[in-house]
Amino acid sequence: MNITRGRIFVTILLLVGKLPFTLGRLLARAVGKLYWLIPNRSRTTTIQNVELCFPQLSSSEKMQLAKCSLQHTAMLGFEMAAIWHHPFSWVEKRIVAIEGKEIFDYANHEGKGVIILLPHIGNWEVFSQYLPTITSVVGLYQPASIPELEVLIKASRQKSGAIMVPTNTRGVAKLLKHLKAGGTTGVLPDQVPTRNSGWVDAPFFNHSVKTMTLVSQLVQRTGSAVIGAYAQRVPKGFTIVFQKVHENIYSENLVTSVTAVNSLVEDLVRRSPEQYQWEYKRFRNKAKRVKKEQL
Repeated sequence: MNITRGRIFVTILLLVGKLPFTLGRLLARAVGKLYWLIPNRSRTTTIQNVELCFPQLSSSEKMQLAKCSLQHTAMLGFEMAAIWHHPFSWVEKRIVAIEGKEIFDYANHEGKGVIILLPHIGNWEVFSQYLPTITSVVGLYQPASIPELEVLIKASRQKSGAIMVPTNTRGVAKLLKHLKAGGTTGVLPDQVPTRNSGWVDAPFFNHSVKTMTLVSQLVQRTGSAVIGAYAQRVPKGFTIVFQKVHENIYSENLVTSVTAVNSLVEDLVRRSPEQYQWEYKRFRNKAKRVKKEQL
């Protein structure tokens, strides 16, 4: 995408971001319903992933979950546009409740650093802006392919106090130093690992999937505490949720540790399954098999 198109795209995002919060959600639901009616890759992948992860549901329940998931994904897009446009005070007013903060306080009190696992559930941009208001945060990020969008996103993620560093050698070194000094970071643990990054096969909803080893490696190198969290979408805004992890996450056995990471993601997903990004291709090969079986 060239610079002109990039500017147009960012301008559209900012215009969407100016919509009143309630209206934005209503429009997003309408977009999600339309997306459900039109055959597209996201709809197909969402249905396949729901089929894989919730075999116990009836066909109508699976379809309802998939349909609802696409609506929440559309709301996520509209919300992110608003978050990138407004100051943190706008986001703060829409955080209506916080659950389990004592879990974070206990981990943070130990002073060994805290790694927060933040899966693709609800709105992670909300949590990413909230977190620096209660602790010192350094986060890794992958620069966006559109330069104008990159500037917008990075500025938004840093406006409440976080320091964002690129996912390269220097960035990782700065993150390690920050954790060893007792700081905090957030990691999206359910990202599909890239070809050059570390990964192992580990179970996720009873299916073996490629899972990043970054979290387990950070734990072994820094001795940091690990907790789970997400920003749950609720009628008037968001609820910040913190959750404990299984002790296996601290295991020196890489597969055992990574399996515990996936287990934590599962636990959070089951709290709000309709708010998980099921169109994310976590089950690439298995989804192809499901598609063949449906033909």
